[in-house]
Amino acid sequence: MRPARIIAAVVFAAAIAITGCAAHSAVQPSPVPSPPVVDQPALPTTDGPATKPAPAPKPAPAPKPAPTPRIAIDRVPVLADGRYDSYIRTVDRRRNQLVVDLVQVFDGQAARDAAIADGMARDKAQYLGVYVRNQNPRLRTLPWAHDLRLDLRGGDCEAPLNHQLAKLAADARAMSGPIHTYYFTLTVRAGAVRQVQEFLAINAC
Repeated sequence: MRPARIIAAVVFAAAIAITGCAAHSAVQPSPVPSPPVVDQPALPTTDGPATKPAPAPKPAPAPKPAPTPRIAIDRVPVLADGRYDSYIRTVDRRRNQLVVDLVQVFDGQAARDAAIADGMARDKAQYLGVYVRNQNPRLRTLPWAHDLRLDLRGGDCEAPLNHQLAKLAADARAMSGPIHTYYFTLTVRAGAVRQVQEFLAINAC
């Protein structure tokens, strides 16, 4: 009887051992799933060092404004010392100054030649004894000296200066048709008019 019990016990123990191994194998935890693999963009392969980005182009400089042309304005022109033939445009007694327009004066045959050269008919120019050419419209403003002397045709040299200046202004405006009746010779010293002499700009009768 004893050998049969021993054999049964051994068989039973072996059965339990097999069953335990099988159960242990059946309850093993499942492996944790690995995170999905995300495809990374392939990096470009170069044979040399990476190139630097080109610098941004500099903005073109703004165009400079065109310079404004300068206009020469001769407000108080000064004539050198000497004598000048002119028309007188303005006698300004408030500022003690003359506005003058310089001219060229020709006498005799030179007058006739100059008039013809300027377009006057020869039959008309042949009687000229004086001819005044005025091709430059520039005006000059000159002060007169405190001791200004006026030598006017038919004027009174002993009259007060204000009276003589009034006659000078009237004679300066006098016209013989389109021609000034008088022209004036100025004597200038140190930038001021010292003397004014009046002459006929037309043929005397």
